[in-house]
Amino acid sequence: MGKVHFNVKDIFGNNHKEVEVIRVYENTASILDVNTNLTWIVRKRELGLEETNPNNKYPGHFDYRKTKRQWKGKEQQLVDMVRSYN
Repeated sequence: MGKVHFNVKDIFGNNHKEVEVIRVYENTASILDVNTNLTWIVRKRELGLEETNPNNKYPGHFDYRKTKRQWKGKEQQLVDMVRSYN
């Protein structure tokens, strides 16, 4: 892939200024944030792509609304938490 996008919102509700697409899936895509050098998941519609099956619910997937409410505006806290696992 490798296509670059600007001002993309991840599933946690945080904006990323510049991202590179790593891989596109059925309804989501993985991206690399150029500033933090971390990978994130975004919905395909955030990249201007059409979701293959937006009504498909996979068992075990998290609730987008709940996750967005929990992490919106807390990108640095989320980044610190992710980096602490490494």
